[in-house]
Amino acid sequence: MKLIIDTLDKALIQKMDGQGRRIDLYSREAFELICQQWVKLGWNQKYTYTFTWLGRPIIKLPEDLIRIQEVIYRVKPDAIIETGVAHGGSLIYYASLCKAMEKGRVMGIDIEIPPHNRQAIEIHTLNLS
Repeated sequence: MKLIIDTLDKALIQKMDGQGRRIDLYSREAFELICQQWVKLGWNQKYTYTFTWLGRPIIKLPEDLIRIQEVIYRVKPDAIIETGVAHGGSLIYYASLCKAMEKGRVMGIDIEIPPHNRQAIEIHTLNLS
């Protein structure tokens, strides 16, 4: 598939199997096609590895963080358990939400947490240990 974005004509041209079709650039369909490509490109470029939360790397997209925050705020859980800790950014993120809500605690579970990541998480200002 080939996508051509024509901002002057306000069109997205989708070409597949030698066939082309014009889609209104500002339509829901064009938005979804462009987003699908953006996500593929982002994963390929490791875009999700470029963010931190309060100093810890967090392997999430910013929009996902906002969506997660909405769920946590509505549910107001007593506990959040994360499986797969990586660098601990998500743990710090969830802990900061719990602190802001004055409710809940966070636990991280992983097969192995590299010692430098574990130490950084344990000494973080949110003190998750």
